[in-house]
Amino acid sequence: MRKYIEGCMIENPSSALEPEKPKEPFVLPPDEEAEKQIVIQDMRTDELLDACFIGIDLVTYDGKPFSRTMLVQSINSAVDAAEQMFDISIRTRVVEDEIHDYEGESMWNFQYTPLYHRPIQEISKMEYFIGNRKILSVPEDWIQVDKRMGEITIFPTSGSMQLISPDIGTVLPFFVYRNYMPMGIKVSYVAGMKKEQIPKNLLDWIYKKAAISIFEVWGDQIIGAGIASSSISIDGLSQSIGTTQSAMYGGASARILEYRKDLDELTTIIRKHFARFDAVVL
Repeated sequence: MRKYIEGCMIENPSSALEPEKPKEPFVLPPDEEAEKQIVIQDMRTDELLDACFIGIDLVTYDGKPFSRTMLVQSINSAVDAAEQMFDISIRTRVVEDEIHDYEGESMWNFQYTPLYHRPIQEISKMEYFIGNRKILSVPEDWIQVDKRMGEITIFPTSGSMQLISPDIGTVLPFFVYRNYMPMGIKVSYVAGMKKEQIPKNLLDWIYKKAAISIFEVWGDQIIGAGIASSSISIDGLSQSIGTTQSAMYGGASARILEYRKDLDELTTIIRKHFARFDAVVL
């Protein structure tokens, strides 16, 4: 009997069971133009997919893949949220002539000056003004920088300040012995972080913040927006699909809730790392 069955299979190969082909992994179509719009240099949307979407096919209920542009917009929005939440600069910012008031006592305390954007990558120049007249330019090797906190001080070493104004002899005494001079200091610098300088937990915060907005859309695309279950019946055969989504909750609500809990925990830790206390005495 066995030989007979094997012979039939050889004579009629179609009767043999064909091995089931493995499912090819889902790959989101690339879009290099969209990737260039990410505000963090050298970051790619694939990093977001690897961090938060393992095993999840980002497609609509009719099989159309999500666009890379949507992922880029979510990443950029998350970067904006992180900058505002932690009072830091993540994207690179070139700041020209940032204005600070001059206070007489600060001159005798190494001209301590907290800048508006941090962390700092480099200081390009620091100058003193009276009104709109530039009178002094500070040598670069005098400027001490606390890059993470965004603070600078002046510690004179070798050389001297470059005198700009020809009548500096009459202006400088007035400048030094005044207790306050509005808009007396201008600083130009580059702020922000390179990708490799961003703390890993801050990257995790950005990825999960971006993923939440994507999951909000994906959760409605499992079988259609607001549909909790679906069934089909043909000639006595039926198939039913049930999901966790409803008219009020998307299919990814559980994942979104977990990510929000993670963000709350990470926010406390990251805020302590970048905390800076700016005090004002009235």
